[in-house]
Amino acid sequence: MKSIGININTTKDKDGKIIKHVKNIISKYIDETNIFMFKDSIGLENIKHNDLDIIIALGGDGTILRTSRNLNNYNIPILGVNIGNLGFLSSVELLEFEKAMKRFIEDDYYVEDRMILNCTLPGRTRHEEYTALNDIVVSKGTLARVVKYELYIDNKFYIDFTGDGLIIATPTGSTAYSLSAGGPIIYPNLDVIAVTPICPLSLSMRTIVLDCKSEIAINIKCEHESIFLTLDGQRAIKLNNYEKILVSVSNKKCRLVKFNDYNYFEILRKKIISRTTDCEGDKNEDCTSCENN
Repeated sequence: MKSIGININTTKDKDGKIIKHVKNIISKYIDETNIFMFKDSIGLENIKHNDLDIIIALGGDGTILRTSRNLNNYNIPILGVNIGNLGFLSSVELLEFEKAMKRFIEDDYYVEDRMILNCTLPGRTRHEEYTALNDIVVSKGTLARVVKYELYIDNKFYIDFTGDGLIIATPTGSTAYSLSAGGPIIYPNLDVIAVTPICPLSLSMRTIVLDCKSEIAINIKCEHESIFLTLDGQRAIKLNNYEKILVSVSNKKCRLVKFNDYNYFEILRKKIISRTTDCEGDKNEDCTSCENN
């Protein structure tokens, strides 16, 4: 008997009708005692190795990002069901969920491993590791004053530059903030990372695409009132003046459930390239390239 977790973004389902609908569909296939509920990712960090066969992320892209980052056990596949606005990372829309559930029960699906970034701040007394599925960003805060950075790749000096910041993006994150900053779209299965400057003063400073085995070191080379490390646009850590940031690819993976009729290029065309909707002025936690996150 399969065990299924549901992580619901409650801001997208304030009256509870969507979660009730989803649970009713799942209950057709498995006993309700094997359905486990999580609200707004709370409690996901307590999931153990074999507690669940799958976790359903009910929300938008932001919900999938939070689900991935909060799971201690990255072996649990995530099925993204879009009830948000963009839903680029989601496998199905809500109207398609019953069909998707039937296919999952019949094992008619596959799991796609996605790269995760790992970040540490070696100059701090307390050692902590941070992870991100989309991107890790080092950038200035609200003050309109640029920052001086120094960039090393595999312990070799690459460049120093002045600007707003840097985006280190996975292939998954290449269609988010990195894309809006001029970075390339990278096919999800490629083992590369993109380093894209944010508003550099030098016109020659452009994105560099690196092998996934590369270690990136960013040195802050000035004093500034507010510089932040941001994970997937959702968690921010205030950085110190002259601090060093190390970024590399984690040995963990985010596992996304996909179906055989999944067409990356069709979704890319419909939801990214041809997208004309404007989210300006609306709070949209699911649009990962929007500053309203």
